[in-house]
Amino acid sequence: AFGEMLPRYDNFVEIDQQGRKDAWGIPVLKIDCKFGDNEREMAKHMVSSAQEMLESAGVSVNEVQGVPSEPGLAIHEAGTCRMGIDSRTSVLNPFNQCHDAPNIFVTDGSSFPSVGVQNPVLTMVALTIRACEYAVEQLRKGEI
Repeated sequence: AFGEMLPRYDNFVEIDQQGRKDAWGIPVLKIDCKFGDNEREMAKHMVSSAQEMLESAGVSVNEVQGVPSEPGLAIHEAGTCRMGIDSRTSVLNPFNQCHDAPNIFVTDGSSFPSVGVQNPVLTMVALTIRACEYAVEQLRKGEI
């Protein structure tokens, strides 16, 4: 089963405050992400619903994973680069361009506050096309 992880202020990504760097000397990220009560309750409901459906179909359930997988192990994770017009509350502008680094465009699921159970790839493709058109326009104007 797949469920939506709601955006939470407590979940964030930041540059590691200890100053750790990767093999190329680039500062590493510290990811602080945990499930909230909503996700834990939703997982319980998904397990009980699946058990009910399987048992009513005559399937014998031998083992159940009691807790959800760690955040980030499912496909199409989203968040960390909120899109918005205010650089104080968002990382990206409406064209997926970084407020603080205008030569960087982020067009994956990072700009989404959350993703439901549907496949968001076509939306990512549309946002990428729009961001590329905007970037070309900005390059022609000498803005980036």
